[in-house]
Amino acid sequence: MGKVRPKKSAPHTDMTAMTDVAFLLLTFFIMTATFKNNDAAEISTPSSISQIKVPDEDIMIISIDPKGKVFFGVDAMPTRAAMLENIAAVKGLSFTDEEKYKFSIQPNFGFPVAQLKSWLSMPPDQMNKVDQPGIVVDSTGVSELADWVFAARKANPKLRIALKGDNAAKFPVFKDVLANIQSQNINKFNLITSSEEPPAGFKTDAPAAAPQE
Repeated sequence: MGKVRPKKSAPHTDMTAMTDVAFLLLTFFIMTATFKNNDAAEISTPSSISQIKVPDEDIMIISIDPKGKVFFGVDAMPTRAAMLENIAAVKGLSFTDEEKYKFSIQPNFGFPVAQLKSWLSMPPDQMNKVDQPGIVVDSTGVSELADWVFAARKANPKLRIALKGDNAAKFPVFKDVLANIQSQNINKFNLITSSEEPPAGFKTDAPAAAPQE
């Protein structure tokens, strides 16, 4: 009598569990990711061999573009909103809740205070297309940049300052920025630069510049 052989079938792998895990991971990364907003100006920083990194939190960045325009930004939405309220109180201005929200989602900006409200009243797509003139800054040390530094530190006293200047930016503008910072009794800050590999055998104890991530 012949043997009865079981019918062969192709191997089957249940991918349901793996698919569930993949979607869970994807959801996790989407919800925890920090999306980079568009900066008000494109800035090409000089390179350095410093190994110090700019902190991710409690940071105030003052930027100078190739044309010498000055831009200002802080890292957290609540700090931005509180900073705007502080400026409004000093300058005798008022902003709607919608305008405050629009301001809070801007990573940086470059408008004189008098032009802020008209800019914030625009639709979001138009706001991004406007050529920003830059924040008012001069050699007196008491221009609008100093006002923003004061308003930002009042909103968050833990803020640290970093300067981000373009390779083509002129020194007089940088000097004016320093005058405004020093008028707020600030003499310590980081310089944001592009990272560069140090030469063989090079050692440093306290780099002066902070490489941009």
